[in-house]
Amino acid sequence: SDVFSQSRIEKFNKANLHLSIDGSGSMSGKKFDRAMTSAVAICKAAEMAGNIKVVVSFRFTQDDQPIVLIAYDSTKDKIQKIKSLWPALGVAGTTPESLCYDAMMSSFLQTSNADDNYFINYSDGSPWFSNSDAYYYGDNAANHCKKIVKGMRNRGVKVLSYFISEYGASGNTKRTFEMMYGEDASFINPSNMMEVAKTMNKMFLSK
Repeated sequence: SDVFSQSRIEKFNKANLHLSIDGSGSMSGKKFDRAMTSAVAICKAAEMAGNIKVVVSFRFTQDDQPIVLIAYDSTKDKIQKIKSLWPALGVAGTTPESLCYDAMMSSFLQTSNADDNYFINYSDGSPWFSNSDAYYYGDNAANHCKKIVKGMRNRGVKVLSYFISEYGASGNTKRTFEMMYGEDASFINPSNMMEVAKTMNKMFLSK
């Protein structure tokens, strides 16, 4: 009978995924709600796959400071944390963008050459932040973001950046976003955000 028995083994690369969501005030409403829904779908798919580590962060400003909130880390948290705490999350402040990425580089983007590494960005605006010590906006902020993103790529991180807009990006906003993320820049309507989760799920299942 052993002549007819077969074993099939499928191997998938381990993956590390960091999903960073713009939590600035302009994301309020449908954009933020659907970004959260898409993030939950990605977290659940990663949990089911079993070999994908996911970190979800929200970035915003508060008390004249850029803030990074780590809302989920699959190496420490269960999906139940999302169910119990995420409904209390909201938006605040402006868009510190790569000021937060810079902080993430050493703390949250520890990568392994043996793993597949992804950084996903959900955003709806250009970088803008100011306090008594700094005024972060325009081409200077965009070029800083471009530099940080290039550093991620040099560390083997695949970057996927989505600009969320109900009416489409145009003019300086579109130019700035493309300057920051290059070929990795995509423009989507909030109603299509679940397509991002579907794309990621398909990528998780590719060998």
